[in-house]
Amino acid sequence: MLVSILIPVFNCEAFLRQCLDSVVGQTYHDLQVVVVDDGSTDGSWAIMQEYSARDSRVEVYHQENAGVATARNRLLDLAKGDFILFVDSDDWLEINTIEVLMSEQAIGDYDMVSFREVGSGSVEDCVYTQEQAVKEFLRHINFAGSLWNKLSRRTLFNELRFDPSVSYGEDALMTWHVLQRLVRVRITPHQLYNHRMNDASISNQFWTPQKKGSGSIVWRTITEETAKWWPQYLDIAQARYAIEDMWGLYYASLAEYPYDEHIRERQLNVRRNLRLIRKSGLVSTNKIVTCYALAYCYSLGRFLKYTRK
Repeated sequence: MLVSILIPVFNCEAFLRQCLDSVVGQTYHDLQVVVVDDGSTDGSWAIMQEYSARDSRVEVYHQENAGVATARNRLLDLAKGDFILFVDSDDWLEINTIEVLMSEQAIGDYDMVSFREVGSGSVEDCVYTQEQAVKEFLRHINFAGSLWNKLSRRTLFNELRFDPSVSYGEDALMTWHVLQRLVRVRITPHQLYNHRMNDASISNQFWTPQKKGSGSIVWRTITEETAKWWPQYLDIAQARYAIEDMWGLYYASLAEYPYDEHIRERQLNVRRNLRLIRKSGLVSTNKIVTCYALAYCYSLGRFLKYTRK
């Protein structure tokens, strides 16, 4: 079966060769490698053209800068494979990633195979039904919203597109909508993806409502849709939404973002759901204390020193 590996690129000259080498060197050869340059101003486009010239499986496209969501939408439009895997251009795959994943998929003809980052903690080797996958996604601990660790049947994405207005969390929103269409998910403990901590990525940028703060919009949408589609898990969704807003408050405070209506809305959401956060078991005791602190005193965030993980 054909697997489409989809790679959005923006100013990734320093890391792109390692990424592309890991893809074209896969032990599984039936690949379509689609790379979209989202208006890079460095040497990324030249590198892409070089790889396309020497490997017919590599298709490269250029567009004016429009953001990662638009680049990913174009990648979906170009994908022809039975299965797809999104890869970030500053990351790289283990050499046997696709071979292992396709072997796992064939065991039960699964719609999705979720795997692990190299060096990450252990995870149970299991199969989720759709309802179990939805619940675990809402918990967002062992099965989260990233696309890079999920080999998915391409038809699950038919008529679905990323929201260009969402700068942070657009992958989680897409994963959520894909989950509404699948039957079974294979969870494998194989560690096959190498994730680079890149200071230039959106996840490491200073907090603003329009950029990193858009994760709150994502989780508000997910919570509203949970109320309609999976009401039995609404408490979990509301708790997770409030926890996401707690992290928003924390990072905004560290960035010295001024107190305004965006901060106030997030504080109110956390306050409304403190009981559900305690009940959920989704965060440690010290993070619960942080929820209380930030819900009532935003400026305290800058005195707290820990990372999301």
